[in-house]
Amino acid sequence: MIGREPSLAMVMAMVDAGSSVDIVGSRGSGRSAFLSELRTRLERAGWTVILVRGVASLKSHPLLALQIAEVEGPPEERLPATIHQMVEALTQKIQSQRTVLLLDDWDDLDEASWGVAEAIRHRQGLPIVRSRLQGLHARHTPSGLGASTLESSYVVEISPITFEELQQVLEERLGGAIDTATSSRVYAKSGGVVGLAVNLVDAAVREGCIRFQNGSWIATRGLWSSSLRGVIEAYLEPLGSEARDALEIIALIGVSDTETVRQLVDWGILERLEERGMIHLYASGTRQLVSVVPPVLVDFFRHESLAVRRIRLTEYIIDKLGLCDSAEAVLQSGAPASGTAVGADAAFVWLVQENARTRRLVTHTEWVRSPTPATAVPYLKALLTLNPSDDQIDYVLDHTIDDGSDQQARTEFGILRARWRGYVRGDVDGALAELSALAHEHPFGRVADAAAVTLETDLRGVPQDFAERLDVTDDLSEPIRVSLWEAQMNVLLIHGRFADARQVFENIRESDTGAASLLPNVLFGLVLLGEGDHASALAWAQRGFEEAHGSLDAEGARAHGYVACLCLVIQGAYTKAEKILETLFALGDPPPFSRSNQLALLNIASIIAVRRGRGALSERFASELAALPALDGPLPAQSRALSTSQLLVFHDNTTQAASTLWEASNLLWDQGARFSAVMGLLTSLEVRTTAPQVSIALARAAEVGGEFLLAHAAYIHAVAAADASALLAVIPRLLFTGRPGLALSAYTLAEELLTAQGDPAAAAAAAAARQTLVDTHGDDSYDTTRFISRAVTLTEREIEILRVLADDLSNRQIAERLTLSIRTVESHLHRISRKVGAKNRGELKEMIAKNTLELSNQTGPAEIITHFITPHTNWAA
Repeated sequence: MIGREPSLAMVMAMVDAGSSVDIVGSRGSGRSAFLSELRTRLERAGWTVILVRGVASLKSHPLLALQIAEVEGPPEERLPATIHQMVEALTQKIQSQRTVLLLDDWDDLDEASWGVAEAIRHRQGLPIVRSRLQGLHARHTPSGLGASTLESSYVVEISPITFEELQQVLEERLGGAIDTATSSRVYAKSGGVVGLAVNLVDAAVREGCIRFQNGSWIATRGLWSSSLRGVIEAYLEPLGSEARDALEIIALIGVSDTETVRQLVDWGILERLEERGMIHLYASGTRQLVSVVPPVLVDFFRHESLAVRRIRLTEYIIDKLGLCDSAEAVLQSGAPASGTAVGADAAFVWLVQENARTRRLVTHTEWVRSPTPATAVPYLKALLTLNPSDDQIDYVLDHTIDDGSDQQARTEFGILRARWRGYVRGDVDGALAELSALAHEHPFGRVADAAAVTLETDLRGVPQDFAERLDVTDDLSEPIRVSLWEAQMNVLLIHGRFADARQVFENIRESDTGAASLLPNVLFGLVLLGEGDHASALAWAQRGFEEAHGSLDAEGARAHGYVACLCLVIQGAYTKAEKILETLFALGDPPPFSRSNQLALLNIASIIAVRRGRGALSERFASELAALPALDGPLPAQSRALSTSQLLVFHDNTTQAASTLWEASNLLWDQGARFSAVMGLLTSLEVRTTAPQVSIALARAAEVGGEFLLAHAAYIHAVAAADASALLAVIPRLLFTGRPGLALSAYTLAEELLTAQGDPAAAAAAAAARQTLVDTHGDDSYDTTRFISRAVTLTEREIEILRVLADDLSNRQIAERLTLSIRTVESHLHRISRKVGAKNRGELKEMIAKNTLELSNQTGPAEIITHFITPHTNWAA
C-alpha cells in the first residue's frame, strides 16, 4: 500500500480504541484496496473481521448485502430474514470483543443492512470501518437521509498519491522503468488518483500510445483513449444532470477565474462539485482559478461526440459571457488539456502546462503571421517550456526572416540560437563565435557579451578575461547594464567572491527598471548562504519558491527550489526538502537551458535517499542523473560526484567515495568554480582524510573566504586535530551557517575526547550542552554523521518486530500481538541484533530510542532497507 502506511496505522489505532472510522475518497482512489489491506493487517493482529460490500444494483433489496456476506450462515440454511433475525445472526458472528465490521462501498448499501449494522454498534460497541465516496456527509444514511442519532466517526481521507508513489505503482504495473516525462503527464492527467492513472496507462499501452523503447516506457502520442469512456462515466455517475452540465462547462472554457465561472454556474453547484473533489480552486496572484479535476475529465468532455450537447453548452457559454472570442476559440480548438489534479502539486503542474499551451498557441499564431525575430523570440521561449523536439526548434530558427528593423529583438533571437547551439547541440566554439559576431553589430550587442561569458562559464569554466568582457560603462542603456551585471554576479558567485556579488546585486536592485531577469534573485540566495547567513538564505529561497509557485512560474520554482533544497539538505531537514522536490519533479523534464538546476535537484534527491537508507531509490535518481543531457554545472550541488560518492559510502566503499569527490572538486577549482570546489573538498574530508588533504582544503577555504566555508573548515580542522576546545568553539558558527547535525557531532566528539583526556566535568558539560541543543530543536531530526553509515537489509517481519519492540513490550507480548511463537520472536531479535551490531536486546531498544536506527518504508518486493548509523571517530593523521 504505497503512500498509505500512516493512514493504515491510524485506522488500526482507532479500531484498537473501539472507535468507528470513515474511509473517504473519490472513485478510483483505492478505497477498496485500502480496506482489503486493512482487513489483512487486522486479522494478522488477531481481530475477527466481518466484511460486507455494498452493491448498487442490489440496493433496493433489503438485507441482501448482509446475506451475501454470509452473516446468516451457509447458503443452504438461509431463508428470507427479518431485521430482528439479521441482528441476532450478526450478534452471533461477533465472537469476541476484538471483532470489527468493514463496510465497503457503504454508499451502495441498502438501508436495512445499514440499520442492522448501526443497531449492533449501539448494542455491542462494535467498531465499524466504512468506505464511502467523497462529498457524502458522515451523518447521512446510504440513501442520503439525515440521521441525527448516528454516533460520530473519525474520518480518514484517501487523498491522491504523490508523484513518486505513482511512478512506483506504474513501474510495478508495467514491469519496467517509465520515462519521467511520461509519468509526469500521467500524474497530471489522473490528478494522482491511482485507479484512473492505472486505467489510463493500461489503455495507452493497449493502443500503442505508450511504448517500451530504449529500456523504458515512453509516451509517443496523446494519452486519451476512447476506451476510457466507461471508466470516466462511472467516475461521473454520482453527479446529477445539472452538476454534470456545470462540470462540462468549466472543462470547456478551460482554467478560468471564479468571476468568469460564477457567471456560468451557481454557487450551490460549485460547492457540490468541490465537495465531490471534481473542481479545484487555485490561488494565482490576486486571482482564484477554477479547474476540473482530475484533468482526464477535461479530455473526456473535449472529445465528447454528442454534437448537439456541445452546441447547446457552447451557445450557453457565449450567451452568458457575451461576445467572447477567446472563449469561443477555446471551445472550437478541441485540443486536449495536459491535466490537473486534486492535490496541490498536480494542480500546479496542470495549470503550468495549460498556461504554456496557451502561450504556445498565441505566439505560434503571431510568428506564422510574421516570422521575424520580434515574434520568434516569444514563440521559442514558449516552445522551450514544453520540451519540444529538436526539429521544432530548428524549424523556427531556420525559417525566421531577419527584417533588420528591431536591433534588440535580433540580438535576443541570435542569443537564443547560440544558446541552443551550445547547450543542446554541443557546439560550444560555434556558439561563442556567433555571440562574438553579435556583440560587434550594434550597441545592444553588448548583451551578447554577457550571454557568451555565462555560456562559457557553464560549459567550460570561468574565462580569465571575464572582467574586461563584462565591463559596465556609463554610456550603456539600463537594460544592457543589467544584463552585464547579471553575468558579473553569476561569475563572482561561482568564483566565491560573495561581497563583490552582493554589491553587483545592489546595483541591479537600484536600477529598478524591470529589466532584471530571474537569475539575480536566485543567485542572491546563494550569496547569503556563502556569507554564512543560512537562515536568511533559506527564507529568501523559500519565499522565491512560493511566489513562483503562486504565479505558475515553473522556471522560477525550479531555480528557487534548488536553492531552498540545498539549504535544507545542508541543515539535514530532509522531509522539508522532499516536499519541494516532489512538487518540482512532478513538472517533468526541464527546458534545455534549465538542466543544471534539474541536475542539482536530482543530486539532492539521491543524497537524501542514501542518507535515509533508501538505496534502491537513490540508484534510480542516479540513473536519471546519468541520462540527463547536461554537463555538470559550476554552482553548488551541480556535480554528479556528490550523488556518486554518497552511493559509494552506502556500499561501504569510503576510500573510492572520498577520492571521487576530491578529484571532482579539484577539477571544479581548476575551472574557476571555487565556491563549489571548496564545498566538495571539505565534504570529502568528512568521508576520509589525510593530513596533506586537510592542509590543501583549509588553504583553499581561506583563499575563498565566506563564513559558510570557513566554519566548515574550522570544524574539519578541529576534528582532524582531535581538539576538544576547538570543537566546542566552532559550534555556534556551525549553527549559524545551518549545520545543527555537525554541531551535535562536535559536542559528541568533544565529550569523547574530554573523557579520554581525564576531564569528566568538562565532558559532562559538553553532554549537557548537546542535550540542550537537542531539546531546542524539539521534534526535528537532523543527520549527525551524513557520510559515515552502512546499509542493513531487514525483512518485513524483522521491521515489524522492531516497531513493536519500540513500544517496550516483552518477547511474550510481541509474540501475542503478532501471533508468533516466543521462540520465533527470540530468533528474529537475535538475527536483527547481529545485523545492526547490537550486543543484546537492551542495546537494540536503546538504538531505536535514540533514533540511530531509522526504519524506512522504501521497499523492494520482499525487503525493507534499514539505515544504521554508527559514530564517526576514524580520522587518520
